[in-house]
Amino acid sequence: MINHMTTLGFDMQGEEDFLKLADYAYKNGTPIQTPQGAYVRLQAGGGAELWLQLDREQVAIGMHPHFTGAGLMQVGIEGELRREEANELDGTFYAWAGAEAGRPGEGLYAFLFDLPDRDVYGALTTPMIRSVQLSAFAHELTVFSNEADYYSYQLERSAGGLVLQTETFTSTGLDDQGGEPGSTAAFTGRVLRAGWIKNEMSGTYFHWALVRTLGGDIDVVADERLVGGREIHEGDILSGSFWLSGRLVEQT
Repeated sequence: MINHMTTLGFDMQGEEDFLKLADYAYKNGTPIQTPQGAYVRLQAGGGAELWLQLDREQVAIGMHPHFTGAGLMQVGIEGELRREEANELDGTFYAWAGAEAGRPGEGLYAFLFDLPDRDVYGALTTPMIRSVQLSAFAHELTVFSNEADYYSYQLERSAGGLVLQTETFTSTGLDDQGGEPGSTAAFTGRVLRAGWIKNEMSGTYFHWALVRTLGGDIDVVADERLVGGREIHEGDILSGSFWLSGRLVEQT
C-alpha cells in the first residue's frame, strides 16, 4: 500500500515497520533539542528524511517524513492550526502564497502545510512573511508530455466547460466541508527538473520533480508504483493531489 513513508522509499506497511524505522532513526539520526523535547533527523539520501519526535522524557511520540529539495515559496504565515490529535512537537501553519511585505494576510490563495520540525522555531509572532521549502507527497498523479496533451485532456473532461491553466493550485484541505481542515492540495504545474532518487536506507527508488505552479516552486515526490512506467521529464505538465510538508528557510 502506498503511503507517505513509501513515497520516499521507506519500507513501512504496519506498526512493526514503523517501530523498526523509529528505532533506526533514533540510533542513526541527528538529535535536535527543542523547548518541548527533541527531534531526531534521519537523512536517507537525496533529500529523503524522517523526523522522529521525542518528548522531554526522551520517549518517542511520533515520526513524520519530509523531503528537502530545491523548491521555494514566499508565503505569508497568518496563524497556526492546532489539531485535536496533535502532540507538542507537531505543527500546521495557515499560509498565503505570494504574500508581499507588509501584507502577510493576503495573497494568491490560502493553504495549510504541516511542519516536521515545528518546535525548532520556538515562539513565532504572526502574521509574518517567510520563505518555505515545500514538498508535496503525491496521492494521485497525471503527467502530460506537453501543453497540447494537457489541454486536450482538460477539454475531454470538461465537456465544453471550464478548462484549467497549466499553473493552478486548489487548497483541497480548506475546501472540505464539515471536517477538520487538512494540509492537502490539488495543483498543476510545469516540471523544471526531475529524476529518480534512491533511498539509501531501503535501496528503493522514488520519483522527484521540481514543479513550478501558481505561487512558486514545489518539490513533488511520488512512490514509484504511482508513477508506473511513465517517467517524469523536464518540460512535462504535472497534475495531481498531494499532502504538503514544509520547513521555514532563511534566504541568503
